[in-house]
Amino acid sequence: MPTFEIRYLKKLCDDSGHEHSTCQCVTTVDAPTAHEALRLAEIEVCSSRQLSDWTIFADAIELRATSPLSPVAHG
Repeated sequence: MPTFEIRYLKKLCDDSGHEHSTCQCVTTVDAPTAHEALRLAEIEVCSSRQLSDWTIFADAIELRATSPLSPVAHG
């Protein structure tokens, strides 16, 4: 099963007013698809931080497969 790394990013302004994306946390999950990985990561982050919605905590999600994805069968 593929492993995915999900980073939760928040845009913050520095003292000069320039925006920078800052990583709020990183979650690693094993899931059969990227969609399922996002769903599992959202549950984990919301549960651990006692949130009802991850968008309270971050502005964006960055998803990366850290192990090879299964080949898609055609036919």
